[in-house]
Amino acid sequence: MEYVSSEDLAALPNLPGYNFRQRKGNYPRQNSWNLVNGVRIEQKEGLSHEKPKFVKVSKAQDMWRSGSFPDSETREVFKNAGANMLSQELPAWDALDRHVLRFSGYFKESVVEANLENFRVRRAIIYYYLEDDTCQIQEPKQDNSGMPQGQLIRRHRFPAADGGYLKSEDIRVGSTLQIYGRSIFVTDCDPFTREYCEQLGMPQGPPEPEELDPFQETRNAMKNHAPVQPRTYEKIYREVMLGGGHINADMQQFLEKDKKVLRFYAVLDDVTTPQFERRPFTIMFFLADDTIEIREQYPLNCGRDNFPIFFRRGKMPMGAYKVEGPQAQARKKNEFVHGHDFKVNMTVQLLGNYSFFIYDAD
Repeated sequence: MEYVSSEDLAALPNLPGYNFRQRKGNYPRQNSWNLVNGVRIEQKEGLSHEKPKFVKVSKAQDMWRSGSFPDSETREVFKNAGANMLSQELPAWDALDRHVLRFSGYFKESVVEANLENFRVRRAIIYYYLEDDTCQIQEPKQDNSGMPQGQLIRRHRFPAADGGYLKSEDIRVGSTLQIYGRSIFVTDCDPFTREYCEQLGMPQGPPEPEELDPFQETRNAMKNHAPVQPRTYEKIYREVMLGGGHINADMQQFLEKDKKVLRFYAVLDDVTTPQFERRPFTIMFFLADDTIEIREQYPLNCGRDNFPIFFRRGKMPMGAYKVEGPQAQARKKNEFVHGHDFKVNMTVQLLGNYSFFIYDAD
């Protein structure tokens, strides 16, 4: 039977018996409607979502190693197929994942209920996520500011002033960013942001000085303020001799050495168990009140319950550990363990019969 092409069949009249039914392999049915949160919406490119963003990146070097065996037939044929390709296109969510531009700035806010200031300068950190062109603005928390701080604007695509959405090239150091009625003056950016903008041919400007408000100037003056007459040990002695100056003896030590801690790393050879075990510990000595805390560092899958406090923070007496009654005489200050007793590469006896070997310090 001779084969008849579709061109020859087109010349035949459209009558029954003169045409053949053509079978199609696919019967597509387009569906642009969907149900989101109980609301029927039309999903269409440009209406509900945009075309996926693609970026050009340099092609990764081929790390194939044949070793002593010859290449397979498929490898021999296709190994040079993309040798001349220096770059490739990847989706932005893959190529720019966790790539964030960070800018710092400030905006002014009026204060009408205080007579000491009429405006407040509030810091802001702008995060621009390159993977999906979304932004987020956070405010660093400040002690005793009297206002809630943290996240100012949640992460989403910011609308631009001229329509559309905000892009990375719209944020420049030294310019003012208009977002939802706020005027944020951009003062600086991090090194990664500067390097990224220089690669695009749009270098950022030099850092701009940040403005101070009366509230911040007052707090800085309080920190730098020195007393007119400093409190010396001679002054304290003369006040006591004159019948006054009854102050807390350890208050000066607390004010000078608060939040200062000596940390030592030690091991304890536990021979009380059926099998020998070497247990790591961290010994911390607090300079504010001469107290000690011992924490155990549990290795992975050690089989012990996770109770890290081996000795709760407190003063540790020297020698054998014993419980004294209410009528016992109070111990002197030199009868307690001090941080000066600890040295690296030495063995200390604590809590009676526990021998800790100190092998390092922070």
